[in-house]
Amino acid sequence: MNAKEMEEKIKVLEDRLLTLEDIEQIKIVQKAYGFYMDNLMYDDAADLFTDDCHAFHIHGREDLKKSFNTFTTPRFEGTKKLFLKLQIGGIVHVDKGNKTAKGRWNMLCLKTDYVQDELESIISHGVYECEYRKEDGIWKISNLVFNSSFQTTLKDGWAKRPVIYPRMPGDVAKTWASGYKVPPHFKNPVTGK
Repeated sequence: MNAKEMEEKIKVLEDRLLTLEDIEQIKIVQKAYGFYMDNLMYDDAADLFTDDCHAFHIHGREDLKKSFNTFTTPRFEGTKKLFLKLQIGGIVHVDKGNKTAKGRWNMLCLKTDYVQDELESIISHGVYECEYRKEDGIWKISNLVFNSSFQTTLKDGWAKRPVIYPRMPGDVAKTWASGYKVPPHFKNPVTGK
């Protein structure tokens, strides 16, 4: 192997290492989002987004921060509050140039909330399809789309009652019972289809 071939090989390895490091940083950002939301740390959660982000039908980080801070209510005080949002099965793809990326996550949530004035144990599932952008060397969420497949009480279960809360106007969510599957941002890694 001559010097030029060695330089080319080193460049390829450096690019691969950078991509792997970027994927790990994106995973940390996504998991930090879940942690902050679970612990009602909404300003910290909003700080993970770009200034011009899109999330939950909201445009811009400052409006997102205001929206997040409307979630806190007296009903969540003390031991009545449980909010555990597990983000699992993450798949991240970094685009060429390492400035943008896409990720997909399953969210399984266990929480307590009031349904018709009665404290209930609630389980929910949905899929995040996210876009990320690197700004000044730091990965941030630029677009977050959440599709809820069910949100129900444990006593009822998703087979009997897949939705206990009304949907927001314009929400793209469809329940698991409809057969809808959120399209992935990626192709099959084996077949390319």
